[in-house]
Amino acid sequence: MPKLIDHAAREVEVAEAAWRVAARDGVRGVSVRSVAAEAGLATASLRRAFPTQASLLAYCLDLARRRAAARLADLDEVTGVDSACTVLAELLPLDAGRRLEAEVQIALGVAALADADLRPVADAAHEDVALACRYVVQALTGGDPGRPAGGDPGKPAGDATEDRVAHLHALLDGLALHLVRRPPDAPTGWAVQVLREHLGALAARTTQDPPRGS
Repeated sequence: MPKLIDHAAREVEVAEAAWRVAARDGVRGVSVRSVAAEAGLATASLRRAFPTQASLLAYCLDLARRRAAARLADLDEVTGVDSACTVLAELLPLDAGRRLEAEVQIALGVAALADADLRPVADAAHEDVALACRYVVQALTGGDPGRPAGGDPGKPAGDATEDRVAHLHALLDGLALHLVRRPPDAPTGWAVQVLREHLGALAARTTQDPPRGS
């Protein structure tokens, strides 16, 4: 009997090989040929699943996005600063797996600026982080938090909430970038502490609007 192939598992295997190539050689090094070699597959076999480099890159970015969303969906609801920090720490590259995801997301996010085929997936990943930030902000400031990913994120509660969401989102992006720029074995606890301090200040400022533009 011919060997049955689990195509979904094969696509994940290929995407993970592409992540390794991107992390090692940059996005420009990701090609059907290089990824096939990394995954130990025939080039023709990989082309059947991903006929173009753009389709391969888009799948890699979307898989990273879906994995992060799944981790968030599995967490308990936010009830205070500690649980809020636990939720958002899932979006930081604090271990080898999340670091590779972050490296790929950053690299492909930059590539999406000049590639219309990648832009929708990059925009979806950006919006997922925004939804998680809005969920946490509303939970800590007394709004209706909804769910962090894959569900109703709750309605925005005006400019003050949106400013806080934007500030938190920018903080997460900055922390992620700083973490991936450091050696893989460098300490990461400082980033969690920065996040915790910001969330603590946010929770303590439930009735005071942040200054516009700060």
